[in-house]
Amino acid sequence: MPRASKSAAEVLSQEARAMELLANEIEVPPERLQEYWDVSSELINLVSDIQVFGEMNPDAQPDDIDVKELRRRIRFIAAHLTSLPEDFRGR
Repeated sequence: MPRASKSAAEVLSQEARAMELLANEIEVPPERLQEYWDVSSELINLVSDIQVFGEMNPDAQPDDIDVKELRRRIRFIAAHLTSLPEDFRGR
């Protein structure tokens, strides 16, 4: 029987996957490559943390404090990734 909705961890995983796709598509100026690799490393750690969280908390709700913290990390990474190519766009 199919489940009616996705777990909080599954939703977080999809959001993190969207950040991975964004990270693969942006053009980063050479002077900001180290910053890009640092954010990419944070993203890798986040994906791992979400997987572990999902295994340990399969019934977590979207308003759980741990889910909110993982979502905050996703937003931080998204903001950082989208800021990287700004200087490059005008060239």
